[in-house]
Order: sequence, then structure tokens, then C-alpha cells
Amino acid sequence: MTIRNWTRVINWIGGLCTIWLLFYPVLYKISVLINILVPIIAILFVYKHQGEVGIDSRKWDNTPLPKIDWAILMPSFSLVLRATLDFEIIGVKRLILFSIIISIPLIVILWLGTKKYAVGKKIFIGFIWASSFIFSFGSGTTIFINVFLDRSKPIIYKSKIISKKIEKGKITSYRIDYEPWGPIKENDLMRVSKNEFEKLHINDSINLKLNHGFLKINWILKK
Repeated sequence: MTIRNWTRVINWIGGLCTIWLLFYPVLYKISVLINILVPIIAILFVYKHQGEVGIDSRKWDNTPLPKIDWAILMPSFSLVLRATLDFEIIGVKRLILFSIIISIPLIVILWLGTKKYAVGKKIFIGFIWASSFIFSFGSGTTIFINVFLDRSKPIIYKSKIISKKIEKGKITSYRIDYEPWGPIKENDLMRVSKNEFEKLHINDSINLKLNHGFLKINWILKK
């Protein structure tokens, strides 16, 4: 197959994996792993075909470059969205640190693969890309590594729901607020699925498991 056809295939795989993880997360850990691997494979593909594959709508030698942006960003954003839907992180300093550590090597490889046309205004676009990648792929991958490899014994705290709220906008979200618990000294909140929201009522007691995390990033999962 040609390079253009390969980019189409990889982009389609990235899109389908995104839908899988966000909307049909069966075989949960496998879907997470694949959404981590697809952007890495796409970046290595860009590096292998330097100057022949782009990450935005650009021309090189007056020829439109085939883009592979979907395969990099779509699974990356699905990772961070899925992670924030399922887990709540307590303390973000180490999350930011490991997000940068995980992302920087891949950003460097991506830059090496696109540096032939990364000039002028395109450098600014590259900065936007790097920031988006750190936020999405870096933070999403960090959260899942921290959770999936965590073997620490959790501490269970109880709290009571004090309010419920449906937040409407471009995306409808379902929020519950509950009393202070464990290390949290103020009222806390969590966004849950619609089904969970309908099952929970004000004054209901909920269990919160405080986990220490493989990367020492505290996280909780509602029971």
C-alpha cells in the first residue's frame, strides 16, 4: 500500500479505538492499551517517513501531505476523558510531572519526523500540538499506569451526598456533591454516569476508596 493509504488505515483505527474506549469500553484494559499504542505507532510512522506524512493540512514541494493527526490525538483525548470519568485524582503535581516525562520523548520523535516543514508559523502549531499531547496522551496514560499497576491497600472512607446537579452545555454531565472525607477538608464533588446519577439520592452514603497509586498519585474510585 502507499503511504497515503497507510495513513488512512491508521487514522481509521485511531477513530474506531476512540469510539471503543469512550462508548463501549468492554475489555477495558485491552481497549486502554490499544489507545495508548495507536498514537505511539502513528508517531513512529511519521518518523519513519520523514517529510512524507504531516500532522496538519500542509503542502511540501507543492504536494499535499497525507495527515495522520486523527490517529495521534483522538485516542489520546479518549484516554484522558475515560480516565477522568472513571477516576478522581487527588493532587496534580506528580500527575503533571509524569505526563511530561511520558510525552516528551514522543514529542521529540514527532518533531524529528516533521522538522522539514516545521518553520515559521508552523512552530507555533507544533507548540499547540505538544501542549495538547501532554494534556491528553501524557495525563491519560499516567492515570491508567498509576491505577492499573497500583498494588497498595486502599483506605475506605464514607461520605454523604448533599446535593445533585445536572450540568447542561455542549456536553451534559451529572454531578454529585458530598461531605468532606479523609484528606479532603471541604465539600467534594464527582461527575458520574447518568445511570449512577439516577440511582443516587441526597443523604445517601457512598464509599470512597483512597488508593496510593503506583506512581504515588492518590486516586479514588466510587463504590
